[in-house]
Amino acid sequence: MTAKLIGSLILALTGIILAVAICQYQRRRLRTVDGILALIFYVKGQVDCYARPLSDILGSLPPEICRDCNCSTGVSSLEELIEECRIYLDEEGLRQVAAFTAEFGSIFREEQVRRCEHYISVLESRRNQIAERVNAQSRVGSALCICLALCLMILLW
Repeated sequence: MTAKLIGSLILALTGIILAVAICQYQRRRLRTVDGILALIFYVKGQVDCYARPLSDILGSLPPEICRDCNCSTGVSSLEELIEECRIYLDEEGLRQVAAFTAEFGSIFREEQVRRCEHYISVLESRRNQIAERVNAQSRVGSALCICLALCLMILLW
């Protein structure tokens, strides 16, 4: 009887832990997109106001942008930064960010600022879509994990 009770508690806790992990992952996806948006805003401001090269811009990134993009401070390239947050981006968001990193620095300053504005508007619409889905996916994932744990607990009792 005690073993059944302990096993049931372990199953219930496993379901709860999985539900929390799913919620954290979904929130992390949204925070990563916010971090990339903040990065592009920061890059745009640095290019527009100071005409700084990319290495100087990346060297002076605020720590909160690095944290939101899942990278360490002092990142050396945009490709390295994007590689760190790849797991949290969906296919379309990753494609947009990869396009931004590929064309950065290969065009004049005025065009670079316009391209930053373009990617900001595209990623903001992606962010809004992700924000709408985060709550629904978190609830569904949490409910499934907890219900699965409870079903297993009942079946094994």
